[in-house]
Parts: sequence; C-alpha cells; structure tokens
Amino acid sequence: MIRGLYSAASGMIAIEKRQSVISNNIANASTPGFKRQAPVQLGFYEVFTNTPRHAYYFNRDSAPGGGTKFVETYSDTSMGMLRATDNPLNAALLGPGYFVVDTPEGERFTRSGDFTRSAEGYLITASGHPVQSVTGGPISVDGASIAIGSDGTVQVDGLPAGQIRLVEFTSPERLTRDGKNFYAASEEVLRQSSPATETTIEQKQLEMSNVHLPNEMINLMLGMRAYEANQRVISALDGTMGRLIEQVGMPG
Repeated sequence: MIRGLYSAASGMIAIEKRQSVISNNIANASTPGFKRQAPVQLGFYEVFTNTPRHAYYFNRDSAPGGGTKFVETYSDTSMGMLRATDNPLNAALLGPGYFVVDTPEGERFTRSGDFTRSAEGYLITASGHPVQSVTGGPISVDGASIAIGSDGTVQVDGLPAGQIRLVEFTSPERLTRDGKNFYAASEEVLRQSSPATETTIEQKQLEMSNVHLPNEMINLMLGMRAYEANQRVISALDGTMGRLIEQVGMPG
C-alpha cells in the first residue's frame, strides 16, 4: 500500500514537470523559429535497470516496482511553417542550418530570422545581438535597399555588404537551449558542425514555431486527467490506511 502511494506521488511530480514543458510550448506558439520541447518520462524499472553501475538500486523482490520519473526534454527540430512579411530584414531558413549570433557569452545559434537594424546600422536579432558573417564580424545593412540572397549574401543599395554565416549540425537535437530562442553548442557538438551546404535563405519570410496548438492542448488536458487520477489513488489509499489503523490496529 505504501508502494502505491510512492507510485502515485512520483507520477504527480513527473506530470507537473511535463505540464511545465507543454505550457512553455504553448506560450511560444507564435515565436518565430521556436522548436517545441518534448518531455521524456521513464518508469522506475527502466531508470534503475539502465544504471548498471548501481545495480543494487533495483531488486525485483523489494523494489517499489512502479512509479515514473521525468528524465529530460528534447527538441523537435522539424521545420515550422513559413509566413511572408514585407520586411527585407526577415529571413527564413530552408533546410537544417542555423544562423550564428554573437553574444557576450560567445557564439549562439538560432532558427529565428526576425532580424532588425541596430542604431549603428548592423544586422541584429530581435534581442539586439549581432548576426555573424562568414568572416566572423557583423554585417552592415545601413542603406535604403537591402537584398539577401539564397546563399546568405547581402547587398545594400546594390553593393556587397557581406554574407550571413550558416552552420549545420550532425546532431542538432544535442544543442542546449540558452534563452532568447538561442542554442548553445558543446565542444563535442561544435566539432560535428560544418558550414551549411543544404540550407538556403528566403528573404521577407519568417519560419514560425513548429508547435501544433491542438496537439499541445490535448497533451495538456491528458496530463491534467492523469494528475487527477493519481490524486484519487492517493486519497483512496490514505482512507484505506486510516481505516486499517483505526479498526485492525485497535486492541480487542
């Protein structure tokens, strides 16, 4: 009976974390370039048996035998829908590549092409960080007419102004979220990156979030029902334990 309480409680904890991930997806449904996060849960059996260095954690005869644990999240890297705009500084990526952005913390990567122009005339992200060129510096877009080619080349008033740097990763799902719709890459992931060869740019387009709102809302509702079911289990077990203590435990 105590094991049942543990199983239900662990399920509620995992569901709370799962609901937080889904809620964040819903909140960013209209964020350009946002990639939805998918929660990963494992039962205690899988958690314990997949830890061979500590095999004593799991024992078929004495282990709880139930419950679940929120393990991690992973990014769904599928492409979002494109939305046409009239802004020549907007750019959407067709393919698996990422824009490279300079931040105080180092290089970061993003799929969001919702760019603008800084006071100094440079191409920057919506959060104010310079978009990196293939030469490593910023790109000046201080002019009246701006054209961005499919390969990232930028022309301002008909003159070359640089080329937007694009990179592709062998394992993009291993990128780490770093706020502001940016991703950070570990040294290992960076070693498996290369200049983009399968990615092109569409000017005056934005790649929107790949969050599918109806699916996320359904998942949110299912999580709420699962949480309520675990609550009822705990309530029933608590009542049963109370009656056992009051009736069975009373001296004859």
